[in-house]
Amino acid sequence: MKQLWKKSLVVGLAAVSAAGCGEPKDDNTTPPPQGQTIEVAANITADTTWESANTYVLKQHVFVEGGTLTIQPGTKVLGETGTSLVITRNAKINAVGTKDKPIVFTSSKEPGQRKSSDWGGVILLGKAKLNVPDQFIEGFPTGDERLKYGGGEANVGDDTHDCGKLKYARIEFAGFKIATDKEINSLTLGACGTKTEVEYIQTLRGSDDGVEVFGGTVNLKHILVSLAEDDGLDWDFGYRGKVQYLIVQQGPEIGNNGIEADNYEKGNDNLPRSAPEIWNATFIGRGAGGVEKSIGMTLRRGTAGKLNNVIVQDFADGAIDINGTSSAQQFRDGALSIKNSLFWNLKGSNTALPAETDNDGGLDEAAELTASSTNNRFADPKLAAAANVKAPNFKPQAESAALLTTNAAVPPTDGFFEKAQFVGAMGTDDWTAGWTAFPEN
Repeated sequence: MKQLWKKSLVVGLAAVSAAGCGEPKDDNTTPPPQGQTIEVAANITADTTWESANTYVLKQHVFVEGGTLTIQPGTKVLGETGTSLVITRNAKINAVGTKDKPIVFTSSKEPGQRKSSDWGGVILLGKAKLNVPDQFIEGFPTGDERLKYGGGEANVGDDTHDCGKLKYARIEFAGFKIATDKEINSLTLGACGTKTEVEYIQTLRGSDDGVEVFGGTVNLKHILVSLAEDDGLDWDFGYRGKVQYLIVQQGPEIGNNGIEADNYEKGNDNLPRSAPEIWNATFIGRGAGGVEKSIGMTLRRGTAGKLNNVIVQDFADGAIDINGTSSAQQFRDGALSIKNSLFWNLKGSNTALPAETDNDGGLDEAAELTASSTNNRFADPKLAAAANVKAPNFKPQAESAALLTTNAAVPPTDGFFEKAQFVGAMGTDDWTAGWTAFPEN
């Protein structure tokens, strides 16, 4: 990489970007020249700005330990092998791109050489409630206090905690694996609260999950998970946020679950219970290719949750698996539900859900999820090019069943959800246009 000028960032370096108030400048705090490559080789402890004219290269796991890291629209952040950006629970991020100038977190390798697991990813940690005591975020060796998230004891914390803003951003070729079962997801949200804003996010070709949420109440809107090698959206530890406009697209041989949802593996009925509310989502499976099991949703280990206006199509091994007796009971009690949704091409069938035979107390998902009371049905959503991994188009065509208002419900009016009486993540407006990208490498 050609570098006309580079400098390792130190504590407070970019905090001086607001200098110019008549005070003399210290030689050690002069901002770097514009339009250069800046190596980030130190942690951040004070308000800092990364400017769009520069490119920032992560040389280590960079911890924002205090203050706010502001990233200007159009900024590019490159991750080297074994690096990530961690916003600790005592700091914030303010990374707000625009449709025309998204913020891009990607591999430091040259285009054509990039691949999944080139670097770690983006991690936001907060102080909202978990259903377990404070945890260390997965993917790192335990013991580093900066990696803790949660409010202290189980069911204690600030559910409004503000981890900052992340909008109009792409996270590419991430998901670095440290050891077996110790991987960093493209985007990880640990105990983030309702004041955290996460909107217009694309994750692309990550080696683990696209987005994983550990507890808390963070709300997500306009999320596109492209070609994650494991799950699209994963939640655990009592996640209770809201989600609207979610797309998960698997590749021809890439992907496991569209959703993998847990309450808590070692305590299925721990409180607060995972119970997100999801409206307008589209899950596109990989078809018949690949080795790993490919299923639309695995809902297990005590999770609850309500999903409406969802498309599930092209999964080779199943549609929805409500796994285990605790989640099965949540379904029977009405705390876990999937309604007003369309199913298509699931384990080769367009007329019936495949049977699930795991230990769920005899719950018959195939029958329950197609009962007339659910308003779920088998119908081709007729999405324009949902399986195209180079130039996808998730909009339903004019004659699609997804656009029939009788097939959809209206989201609640609560200040977060928008009125969207269609099935799936898109109606006639393509909200991915202009800021997403789909490079193969």
